[in-house]
Amino acid sequence: MIIERANQEDFSSLKSLWSEVFSEDPVFLEHFFTVRFASEHIFVARKDGIIVSALHALPAQYLQGGTIKECSFIVGAATYASHRKQGIMGALLAAVKQAYNHPITLFPAVRPFYEANGYYTTSSVLAFPLEGIEASSAASIPMDIEHLDSHYRTEHALHGCLLRDRKAWGFLTEGYQTLCVQNGYAFISGGKAVETCASDETAAKELLALLASNAVTEVHTLENAFLTRLLDRKKAVPIPMGMSTDTSMQGVYIAEQY
Repeated sequence: MIIERANQEDFSSLKSLWSEVFSEDPVFLEHFFTVRFASEHIFVARKDGIIVSALHALPAQYLQGGTIKECSFIVGAATYASHRKQGIMGALLAAVKQAYNHPITLFPAVRPFYEANGYYTTSSVLAFPLEGIEASSAASIPMDIEHLDSHYRTEHALHGCLLRDRKAWGFLTEGYQTLCVQNGYAFISGGKAVETCASDETAAKELLALLASNAVTEVHTLENAFLTRLLDRKKAVPIPMGMSTDTSMQGVYIAEQY
């Protein structure tokens, strides 16, 4: 087994691996490999010259204490079923950690596996049932990426967050229903507002009313958020978020992104 970085000729093999392991939507897969493929940031395991496992360690940044710092964000960690439970993905994770002198981050599919490989959960959000909120007759305002990014950074100013470039915001807004108010937004999936940001109390009230009108039943938000003040804290359930190899990132918000 050889662990190494990918090369340009691996493009098709890596797409095939991702498609088979994740049963990926072809449109998303084509989009990801068009805008995010960078062989120098992809680590592969080869057996007899064939890629059997791989991961993408995307260059990323995070904001902490008012300072922007470098990190990597792992996506597409995949191994063919015939080669699982052989320690291959663990070896790939070790190779990534050794290759960089900055934190490696990810949003886990199987949290215990990454804990066993030296990753720590950096933060959590609170999940609230959306109850007793009067629905709004107002419509979501037009979405703007600068708007989203500004309120995202404001929401996470206290403890920090993984930053998103325009491509990352694009993946998120294409993958989630997005509702916006003047000073806030929400990403919705399966009737749940899985990410919410409101920069003031007025925006929090407007956003909750808009969510109620869209049949949202659950709201995920930060413990110190304006939204939390308007919901029943006694019914809140903590949900762990992303992970890092570096405990100095404790408190930094890390969510799924591409």
